[in-house]
Amino acid sequence: MKAFVFDDERTIRNVLKKILQKEGIEVKTFETGGNALQLIQEENPDIVFLDISLPDANGIDILKSIVSLENRPYVVMISGHDEYNYLIEAMKLGAYDYIPKPFDIEKIRKVIQEIRKIAPTKTTAQQPEIDIVGKSPQMQEVFKLIGRASASNQPVLITGESGTGKEVVAQLIHRHSSRAEAPFIAINCAAIPAGLIESELFGYEKGAFTGADRKKTGKFEAANGGTLFLDEISELPLEAQGKLLRALQEMEITPVGSNKSIKVDVRVIAATNKDLVKMVASGKFREDLFYRLSVVEINLPPLRERKEDIPELVELFTKQALKTHRLKKGGFTEDAVQMLMNYDFPGNIRELKNLVNKLIVIYRERPITADIVRKYIYPQETTTTDWQEGIRKEVKQMLEKEKKNIYVKLIEKAETIIIEEVLKYTNGNISEAAKYLGIHRNTIHKKIEELNISKGKVRK
Repeated sequence: MKAFVFDDERTIRNVLKKILQKEGIEVKTFETGGNALQLIQEENPDIVFLDISLPDANGIDILKSIVSLENRPYVVMISGHDEYNYLIEAMKLGAYDYIPKPFDIEKIRKVIQEIRKIAPTKTTAQQPEIDIVGKSPQMQEVFKLIGRASASNQPVLITGESGTGKEVVAQLIHRHSSRAEAPFIAINCAAIPAGLIESELFGYEKGAFTGADRKKTGKFEAANGGTLFLDEISELPLEAQGKLLRALQEMEITPVGSNKSIKVDVRVIAATNKDLVKMVASGKFREDLFYRLSVVEINLPPLRERKEDIPELVELFTKQALKTHRLKKGGFTEDAVQMLMNYDFPGNIRELKNLVNKLIVIYRERPITADIVRKYIYPQETTTTDWQEGIRKEVKQMLEKEKKNIYVKLIEKAETIIIEEVLKYTNGNISEAAKYLGIHRNTIHKKIEELNISKGKVRK
């Protein structure tokens, strides 16, 4: 690896040079920064330590230039300024870290080790952006059905858990249909009060009810010639279901407050996360409407049943996030993607997309590792695994209570927990437990007696 150091203080340059060389990194130091960008472009260092205040340049301005490079280095800002606005600005622009002077040598070493670990790793977001991905057998079947649905004008019912991408599929059907150039209008049936559903779908005339001070076009008429997507169709009131059925059968609507019908040409795609068959059986959904809507039915599998698609989805969402936030690089390391594949994602694709976007916003162009991902998908785990902090807390509490023999009591507690857990793992087999613990089986027997450990399932 190669590093550049830009700082006007000789002592700082020399200290950083020694630290970097001890880490096996080739180092070049510079007192000024006027030609920093040119030097970086010519020699392409992996790391740049950059002082904010240089005799002939402002480090923040240099950082702005560096982040515009296609293949830019990791930039660590160093500064004697303690104003928080410098720190905020540097991190906003994409600095890897910000270390104030006089700096902690161990902090410098830690940053170097982090960068050395992540620099060679491959990150996602190298593929061109596309609408939907999935190589799993389940998604291949979904794509087949999308193709068949696109070739007709028949209604489509898309089912699946929340967050599985039902609207994305509806948009894809529309895009590949003969109606692609016409409007795609979406309406969430659950988000509209029951009393307003009819006027939203069919529109209303001026004076039709209190507050109707002008004529309004309904979603059916707005989607004329194109596609109307009815999300969460299961939430549609029974009365509105009957009127929707008539509109589908006759392909005509009557705005609220009007006595004239309007002919429409609309392809309807409905979606639900509920079991409409059960709702029909319980009388909560009209059977005739169900059959009218489900001419073509597409069921989207939950993400936990097609985990092989997660790497491609991460790739897609990372690309989108980088573009949205105007970042040139960044993404997830392979071990981070593997950790995501081991997670069940109860919120499905929506949860994955939100997580990817959140981490890109927070970590920007820093590679997102498995350790980072773990903190967000297993937050409860990260709050309980710091056993050293737990011991410190226990010691402090015992000191506050002026307890005696703290060392002996804590060691006994630790021994009890360790032996009990290993015995649970071995189903009480002491010989096997001795191998895991690295102590003689007779010692385990002795500790069981001394520490009053349960002998319930202990086997010799």
